[in-house]
Amino acid sequence: MPRATVTPMNKIVSTAPAPTGAKGLTALLRHPFWLVVLATVACLALGFAPTAFWDEDEPRFAAIARTMLETGDWVVPMYNGTLAVDKPVLMHWCMAASYAVLGTGEMAARLPAALAVLATALALLRAGTLWFSPAAGIVAALAYVGCLLVGIEAHAATPDTILTALTAWATLLAAEAFLPPGTPLVAGTGPTSAPRLTARQAGVIGALTGLAVLCKGPVGFVGPMAVLAPWAWWIAFGRRRSGAAPTLAPATLPKAALGAVVDTVRTLRPGIITLAMLAVAAPWYVAVGLRTSGEWPAGFFLIHNIGRFAAPMENHRGSFLFHPLAMLVGFFPWSCYLPLAIVEGLWRVWKRTETTAVTHALGLTLVWICVWVGAFSAAATKLPNYVLPAYPAAALLVGVLGAEAIRRGRWTHPRCMAAGLGWLAFGGIATAVTVLVAARYGLHRAEPAALVGLVPLLGAAACWWAARRNLLEPVAAFTATSLLFTGLAVGPAAWRLAGANVLPGLVEQAHEHVGGRARIGTFPQITPNVVYYANGLVTECYYDQPEAALRFISSGSDCVLLVREDHLSHISPQLPANIGIVGRAHPLFKDHDFLLLGTTASPQALGAIPRSLAR
Repeated sequence: MPRATVTPMNKIVSTAPAPTGAKGLTALLRHPFWLVVLATVACLALGFAPTAFWDEDEPRFAAIARTMLETGDWVVPMYNGTLAVDKPVLMHWCMAASYAVLGTGEMAARLPAALAVLATALALLRAGTLWFSPAAGIVAALAYVGCLLVGIEAHAATPDTILTALTAWATLLAAEAFLPPGTPLVAGTGPTSAPRLTARQAGVIGALTGLAVLCKGPVGFVGPMAVLAPWAWWIAFGRRRSGAAPTLAPATLPKAALGAVVDTVRTLRPGIITLAMLAVAAPWYVAVGLRTSGEWPAGFFLIHNIGRFAAPMENHRGSFLFHPLAMLVGFFPWSCYLPLAIVEGLWRVWKRTETTAVTHALGLTLVWICVWVGAFSAAATKLPNYVLPAYPAAALLVGVLGAEAIRRGRWTHPRCMAAGLGWLAFGGIATAVTVLVAARYGLHRAEPAALVGLVPLLGAAACWWAARRNLLEPVAAFTATSLLFTGLAVGPAAWRLAGANVLPGLVEQAHEHVGGRARIGTFPQITPNVVYYANGLVTECYYDQPEAALRFISSGSDCVLLVREDHLSHISPQLPANIGIVGRAHPLFKDHDFLLLGTTASPQALGAIPRSLAR
């Protein structure tokens, strides 16, 4: 039987003849690094609108980082004078370092997350190019950058993109030992000797997981190892089967499986990886434990790890399908083709229609998604960003699907491809409708942001038109659509939506009222936005301590008390005569106004400020 001729994986697209009318796009493929860098930077820059911090996490983490910079204590994370036990320290270090260079502003706090997205994109470009083709690497990198949740997290002062970058690089570098680049293996065959990480490779991978542990805890180590271990075992088991008799007897399967476990331990070198991880992460964990007499480790591991897994925290609950369904939204617009890419990948792995190296690479992406999505689906507490580390694997799968269509010069599944464009258009309509409905129920003056929904509609039309000409241009058009949509959605559109974020303005109003920096107190609800924009300690008066609120507001003319309107009656009868309402705002999706009480020469009757000023 003649030996099959196989084109090296990293030459699949570059050696194929360019489709008619696609010479410009083909030229871009010759400079993949700069294409990915420039496209990523442009998309991220488009999203950096000057908006105040959102939600609970952004201002909280930003306040912790600013405290580190101001106090010089880079070991113990403190929030409003209390110990912060919810996240480890790497994110705070990155933000504080950014503050030191750029100043303590929103952009500086969000910059580390954006740089982490660029790092992940380059990891995907490297892996896709080495294992599949330059086109697959480019599409995978830009698919990751251009999906909605990545765009949101890239412009948020949170640790998720940093964790994703570290775990992606650790996983992909380890896999390179099993999938050497440019190996034209014939389908169904493999090397006779088992690959093995060198001590240096294992040390680098361990260091990356150590940084990931410093970023978000044990998941930074457990996650990549939970992906690599079963995948490496699968490869080792297949190698043992191929080296044995053509038909392995059922009785010998346990022996082969056990031998594959030994091979996996030998090739992954988990001992070195673990020691390197501990060398990077353990010093800070030991230091913060000693400095806080064990309070920080107890709070973090028992509450924010075991506790979050065992029971829903902060009402973040959902069914087992929460994360798969949330991923269809978060990975939009590429989720239009993600189910097809997963099914196609499973089919190619099951049937072994590809070279051994490509089969193993596809298997890695599938195990990667299953581990991260499956583990967090089993956890009781659920948030969409928890499975962000699975997004690089999803991006690789859709990148391979797009590159394969270009290589073949035809759609493998034309009906599925057409349906994907239909869902792209539907996503644009859904985006516009969501903004308009939110504007009706509290997101005031946000209606122009609905125009971003036109981008998927026009992109779907452009892809349909381009598909009549060749198979390179529609993939490029879809990629450009995703980058433009995500950039606009988290940039200009988010800037328009930021008008509903009224608490930073209310805090600024408090400072203006006293003619300098106000001393701010809250009764009975404190929010991280108030703490950050107060730029100082905020006094928290609890619901069952109205006398503490009265003492605070009476302690000086520079004191301003933030009170939820429905709790005003608990303190209003005892308020001094010179205290009145000096500000009012209605936070987004809250049931009640927030009031500012302060000293005024001509106090208004409580509640005299018209509700219209809250808008």
